[in-house]
Amino acid sequence: MPDTQTILFFVILFVSLIAFIREWFPIEVTSLLVLAALLLSGLIDKDEAITGFSNKAVITIGAMFVLSHAFTKTGFIRVFTVWLENNGRGRNWAVTTLFLLAVSIFSAFINNTATVAILIPVASELSNRLKISASKIMMPLSFAAIVGGTCTVIGTSTNLIVNDIATEAGFNIGVFELSKLGLILVAATLGYILFAQRWLLPSRLPVSGLTQKYHMGTYLTEVKLTEESPLSGRKFLELNLGATYELTVLEIIRAGKHITTNLRNIILKPDDIMLVQCSVDKLQQFRAEQKVLLLTDVKMDDNELANNENILVEAMVSPNSRLAGASLMEIDFRKRYGLFVLAVRHYREIVKKKIGHIKLKQFDTLLIFGSRTRMAALNTDPNFIMLDELDTTLHKIKYWWLAVSIIPIVVGLAALNIMSIMEASLLGAIVVMATGIVPAQEAYKAINWSVIFLIAALIPLGAAMQTIGLADRIGGLITAASGNFGDTGLIAILFFITMLMTSFLSHTATAIIMTPLAIESAGILGLEPMPFIMTIMFAASLSFMTPNGYQTNTMVFTPGGYRYMDFMKAGIPLHIILGIIGVVLIPVIWPL
Repeated sequence: MPDTQTILFFVILFVSLIAFIREWFPIEVTSLLVLAALLLSGLIDKDEAITGFSNKAVITIGAMFVLSHAFTKTGFIRVFTVWLENNGRGRNWAVTTLFLLAVSIFSAFINNTATVAILIPVASELSNRLKISASKIMMPLSFAAIVGGTCTVIGTSTNLIVNDIATEAGFNIGVFELSKLGLILVAATLGYILFAQRWLLPSRLPVSGLTQKYHMGTYLTEVKLTEESPLSGRKFLELNLGATYELTVLEIIRAGKHITTNLRNIILKPDDIMLVQCSVDKLQQFRAEQKVLLLTDVKMDDNELANNENILVEAMVSPNSRLAGASLMEIDFRKRYGLFVLAVRHYREIVKKKIGHIKLKQFDTLLIFGSRTRMAALNTDPNFIMLDELDTTLHKIKYWWLAVSIIPIVVGLAALNIMSIMEASLLGAIVVMATGIVPAQEAYKAINWSVIFLIAALIPLGAAMQTIGLADRIGGLITAASGNFGDTGLIAILFFITMLMTSFLSHTATAIIMTPLAIESAGILGLEPMPFIMTIMFAASLSFMTPNGYQTNTMVFTPGGYRYMDFMKAGIPLHIILGIIGVVLIPVIWPL
């Protein structure tokens, strides 16, 4: 008969799993609520509740965010990747493979979310150059980044968490220890992608422009003021067109000059042409009441919108955007950036009406119109990832050579056991901040605080599991199962259970839950814990079959034009292939 504490633990765990999957709250808020519930229920004490915030892995992950930002500021990733593509000698399969190989290499050393964010525009340009659908390259981009992260201990936050738990249990894992299997998984993944691109990945019809992609044809048009129009001679601010007609004026064209700034104080004149965003029904009302002429018959496209001054681009709300949860009206987007948002694409829907009131979410994509100068400034804003405007030049920032070399130096110090990973990464972060490569305020913005709070808040779960003796109980069940399936069968069970959990739950949370259980199981069976630790480390990082199972999958969902089942169709076979390879080779590389 389970005691009260055990029942409380499983209630908290069950509710938290539902909250994570259903996304009732932001992921870091859910994890903090779990922490509060564990503390209030007495499953952990106040000292255990704060252990996560001083955890070595959390400090290392924060430092690596700063180092990754310093590295990516130089533009080296894009330059090197494009150079590698150009050496593909025109063969699609060779160019694609070299591109994905570069993705895997970079993901082994810097945050894979940052790698994908930087390379989405490169992938888009590559699909155009190779004349293939973006859906053939975006999902492989995510998959290559995920599997590349399994090659080193610093490749993912999951690896660092598992490594920290293993270190506390007395087992040390070298920086490149994972490469023994990780490189094999990378090769298998790249080979699988060549097959999947032809047979499994969809080929969505390429959309010729962003106006078509966002179905904006009936929302953008040009109107011309006549002499009889009651708008003529009046200041734009006085007209209140937005409230009356749900109409947004993007620019005014007067004598060939495009006016996009300070529209509020413009006095309208006859023959002025206004580029407006408006639904068809309201547009007809506007035309009749204000006596304006329709010039484009509601058929604006990208080419008509673009000119020497203005441009139409697509941007994504970044994973660590501070604007997530706020509406465009609340952040005063138009005044803050001097740009117009024409439409917002949520996970599966496009919003074009009253977009100022909707709450932005991470990975939403925005269709933005405005001047090239303003758009260039938006490109440097960490709240957004620009999906267009490819820049393939090396940014020679202050001490750029140090920014490029700092991560190899950190890795070298840790690999040679001169310093621990935490010490090396923390000192590296201090160096890039002290030299001005990443100013202190910029460093703060570079850290994905959602990840930090998620991990720090969930680490005390391990202490709660010890309080109720959960590891011992489950370890006993696993021991019984090993009698039926054998030691290799036990590795297989742990591998596929972990892999399944990480497809629907946070991979970090999965690692925190499963690693102590794996170590305990090995101890009960009298086996070496290392193969069990490696099983969790690899399985918790491999998430391919759902778009929300891993951040990089979510990031490529919209740019690739995917549907949910596309990930199931292409991801499940890869799960099975890599699972079989892992189960077979882990006991060979790290003997039981």
